[in-house]
Amino acid sequence: MSIGIVVAMSSERIQLDPHASSQTTEQKGPWRIDRYDIGGKDVVAVTSGIGMANAAAGTEFLIQTERPDIVMNFGCAGAHRRDLVPGDVIIASEVVNHALMQILPDGSERYTGYATETDGEHRHGLDLKPDPALVELAQLAAAANPPQPWPQDRFWLTSVPYRLPNVYLGPVVSADTWTQAHSRLDILHDRHGSLCEEMEAAAVGRIAGMHGIPFLSIKDISNNEYLKVSDLAEFSDFPVAEVGKRAAALLTQTITLL
Repeated sequence: MSIGIVVAMSSERIQLDPHASSQTTEQKGPWRIDRYDIGGKDVVAVTSGIGMANAAAGTEFLIQTERPDIVMNFGCAGAHRRDLVPGDVIIASEVVNHALMQILPDGSERYTGYATETDGEHRHGLDLKPDPALVELAQLAAAANPPQPWPQDRFWLTSVPYRLPNVYLGPVVSADTWTQAHSRLDILHDRHGSLCEEMEAAAVGRIAGMHGIPFLSIKDISNNEYLKVSDLAEFSDFPVAEVGKRAAALLTQTITLL
């Protein structure tokens, strides 16, 4: 069994390294390829770069060159609920491109989802669901391996009592957008039931789904704009050493159960 992973940032990808018994690296055009042995499984990771287009292109490259049996994605995300804190882990029950919508004449929004064509007719409203068997394995791995505590001195939200990370199952939304306005976060959460947002999972899931390849996405919370506004100018409070660490740990623990 071969497993392909698409991850956006090098700071996230390196979180795989401690879980591997071997690793080799090569460059193919714009793509960095890391080959791992994780739990006796052959794992190939492509570092795609941030954003939906990069993630889709990286996933297609991975599928065409490596022919993986499973495609996985992990990384950091921003919370869509006020009770989520840094270090919490989200197993995606579905991945949603929340930018797929129509802006109506009165300024209201209608979410459409991806359009599919059946017998020449376009159908809307299709969201992408990760493979149920992989989701179940991730939940089993999470039950046996609680996430590593978040360092209390690493940009912890001072308005929130410190606690250990939890693992949640729920929708993850994606777009080339970082949402900070509370009102907008509320709209997205109400519309999709989303637990968090990021910029790649729905693109990775879309391409994997088009090829009929089982898919799984796991995210960990790096920021909660309800509780602390992130510095988007300098990223002075972005916890680089922690982003993706707990998602990578759960992903690799899931791989060992395959």
